[in-house]
Amino acid sequence: MILTVKPLQGKECNVQVTEDEKVSTVKELVSERLNIPANQQRLLYKGKALADEHKLSDYSIGPEAKLNLVVRPAGERTGATGMASSSSSIPQGGVWQTLSTILAKHFSPSDAAKVQEQLIKDYERSLRQLSLDDIERLAGRLLDPDSDGMDSSYMD
Repeated sequence: MILTVKPLQGKECNVQVTEDEKVSTVKELVSERLNIPANQQRLLYKGKALADEHKLSDYSIGPEAKLNLVVRPAGERTGATGMASSSSSIPQGGVWQTLSTILAKHFSPSDAAKVQEQLIKDYERSLRQLSLDDIERLAGRLLDPDSDGMDSSYMD
């Protein structure tokens, strides 16, 4: 059967597989065609992330199905939730480091860690609830902020 794989941004490709193929095999085929390493690919079908060890038939993926491809930046890995994460339970750098510094000024170390952990869980839950359409719209706005009628008055 032929599957179409469509990245959020970029050219789609077709791969020929059987229903008994594993998702990891599809990623290897996509890697050959689009030059995107398999370990940076996240394949979705009807908004659901596909696990490498499962077969296409486990997801009822049939002929002429369309899979969506999200490309993770190099160096990220996924945990049990399928979300990108760093090597520790609390992401380092950027906004999380700033938040940690602020919380440390107002809470005991153990309370600050609990608050930050809960904020991260809430953030990741919100990300998991985004639809593919939401992600594609967001990506389009980030790549071209002048399009799509986005209100950019906050940037002035």
